Amino acid sequence: MPSKSRQDGSPMKRSKSKESKGSRYERKIRRAKTKARSELDLFAWDKWKFHRQDYWISPYVDVVPRIDARSTSKTQFIEQYEEPNRPVVITHLTDRWRASTYWDDKYFLENYGSHLLKIGEDDDDNNVYLKMKHFLRYSETDGQQDDSPLYIFDSGFYKDRRKKKRDRQPNTLLGDYDVPEYFSDDLFQLTGQRRRPPYRWLVIGGARSGTGIHTDPLGTSAWNALLKGHKRWCLFPPGTPKDIVDPPMKPYDHEAVSWFSTVFPKFQKRDDPYDNRTLGEKLGMVQVLQRPGETIFVPGGWAHVVMNLDMTFAVTQNFCSPTNAEHVYLNTRHSRPKLGAKLYRKIQELGTKNPETYGDLAKRLECLQYVPQIPPSSSGSSSSSSSTSSSSDDSDGSSNKYSGKKRRMQVSSTDSETDLSDGTCMCRKCKLKRKRTEHERAYQKRT
Repeated sequence: MPSKSRQDGSPMKRSKSKESKGSRYERKIRRAKTKARSELDLFAWDKWKFHRQDYWISPYVDVVPRIDARSTSKTQFIEQYEEPNRPVVITHLTDRWRASTYWDDKYFLENYGSHLLKIGEDDDDNNVYLKMKHFLRYSETDGQQDDSPLYIFDSGFYKDRRKKKRDRQPNTLLGDYDVPEYFSDDLFQLTGQRRRPPYRWLVIGGARSGTGIHTDPLGTSAWNALLKGHKRWCLFPPGTPKDIVDPPMKPYDHEAVSWFSTVFPKFQKRDDPYDNRTLGEKLGMVQVLQRPGETIFVPGGWAHVVMNLDMTFAVTQNFCSPTNAEHVYLNTRHSRPKLGAKLYRKIQELGTKNPETYGDLAKRLECLQYVPQIPPSSSGSSSSSSSTSSSSDDSDGSSNKYSGKKRRMQVSSTDSETDLSDGTCMCRKCKLKRKRTEHERAYQKRT
């Protein structure tokens, strides 16, 4: 077909329609919403109009003790809070962090605007990513109206996932903070990066975003350092019945804002004429209004729900210390036998090499060999803690022996994901294995 030409005979140039930045942003947000929350219609993200409600709480209801990191030693912290398994808020722990000075919208836009961060998973457990510049724009616009806005919760935040890497925007986030001395004894690092559970996350989100009610898996404890913004926490001690703190919430979802809107009010009721305490007080529920510069310690076994009250920037880590190692080991031995066996073996080796520091712990774990296996926590799935990291180089290609064809199985591309509450590993390698098994079972049923 001859090319078109003008009247003067010169060839006409084809007009190239270039997508505007606004259209590209809208397309990226629609795609992220559809993948991360496929159960929601795109026009139903503000269905309940939660943005019209006020979720701030009075600081007077926050009775969790606060300690000053400048005057509280590690030994005091362990004896008064970690060993008794008591939540505590620590002040001045982040004063010297670079993140404490720089982490805000402007810093991330200028230095990480083109970086991809995880904002959820799709129905096939594949990660859903969004560029930081698009996420920040969303948080300032659409996110102001959405019931439970998109939320960055990324265990691989230190990676540069961009296809075209630029020297002017390197990823140096790991250098912006230090692990506090209180939480430096992380025994899971003994299992190696390939097998150990993921343990650190970058957490960024606007008002009403957050994580629903859950208990951190494998009995681990956690710390959450808030650099900017405010968070509302609600925590329940170990042994609190799951059907009370995590009841069915239909037609609502299990997001934090839905929990605070529909479940929390019942904990404020007083329905016993002989006991003036609220249901929350009877159960030992505690509330926290976390402020900028504060770090909260969440002991293992405490069910908790957390919601952002404004735009927040935080970093959180889970850990296994000599103090909670016995509880973590028992949970890990049941849910993740191979990981539990390696943790036990490494601690025994430490006990032999350094008996003064780890000898007693090694003996305590040796005594647990005679303890029957315990079931995993039943307080719900974890959002702020996680599971095995597997930097496995296994191929995604799976040979289908039934069809004779090579088929590519799609799973999450990150090395580590969040464990389910029953200890099910969500790392890339284990998800591939489960998908192969599902395909084989489906074929057997058909034949």
